[in-house]
Amino acid sequence: MITTRTSATVWGTALLLCGASPWAFAQLDENALDAAPNSDSPPEMQQQSAQPQGADKIYGSVGVDYASHFVSYGGDVWGGGNDFYGSQSTTFAYIDLGADLPNGFALTFGAWSDINNNTDEQTIGGNIQEIDVYGGLTYTTGAVTLGAIYQQWYYGGDTERVLDLSIGYDDSGLWGGDFALNPSFLTHIRVNGQEGQDDGAVFVAAIEPAFTLVDSPTTPVTLSIPTSVGFMTDDFQGGDSGFGYASIGATASIGLDFVPAGYGDWSLAFNTTYYHTDEDVIPGNPEDDFLTGTISIGMAF
Repeated sequence: MITTRTSATVWGTALLLCGASPWAFAQLDENALDAAPNSDSPPEMQQQSAQPQGADKIYGSVGVDYASHFVSYGGDVWGGGNDFYGSQSTTFAYIDLGADLPNGFALTFGAWSDINNNTDEQTIGGNIQEIDVYGGLTYTTGAVTLGAIYQQWYYGGDTERVLDLSIGYDDSGLWGGDFALNPSFLTHIRVNGQEGQDDGAVFVAAIEPAFTLVDSPTTPVTLSIPTSVGFMTDDFQGGDSGFGYASIGATASIGLDFVPAGYGDWSLAFNTTYYHTDEDVIPGNPEDDFLTGTISIGMAF
């Protein structure tokens, strides 16, 4: 979403892979480019395009996140500040579809929404504050995945148009075992902003080390440490250019593998992320430093 409200995946599949916050895109294997298009939620919190094992060439995921804050490229959209699950909490819902193409290419497309009663002005309908739609292409060669995702964010009675370009590297082969740093880099380009928004870009470098905590056939548990730093062009978030934010978090993901296979691959995830933002670059935040939380449930098919 946003930036004018104060700005609102890092990545949507490419980071859509969004940190979006969730390309809409994630753990740098096939999912690493998965996270909401307009949210800094860690990728694994949004299972977009998370192709299950043994899946066909067409796959997808749906899910719901209950979040203490809506953070978009360091911008605390609803102004939650130091309130952890306070009055500005919100719910995200999404659907993501993907299709494998020949020669390492894949399509991804889907929709994401922000649902709450934080304002009753210019909603899309009821408590739906925003709907983002996106579509794009990824290309994988060896350990490298490139992505390009076009997005349209509908909120506040207007539309913001965005292009995310991403690159991710699957470094698991360098370490052995299940460990990987999952490095990625995203260029988030505001192609056409809403009235009052300047066009511009955000550049996000990220890693997401991941570890297996519990190796269970029914409820496996993994821990990841999503870490990112973002720089932006002048007035992207209403302030100066330069360093905008840094974040570090922890995400525990629990596979619900006891659910029969015919009902999809279900999982739960719990995340907390600390943000440090620069008040000169992102002046609209009520606090420069704040802690966020997200509880997620999703199903991949």
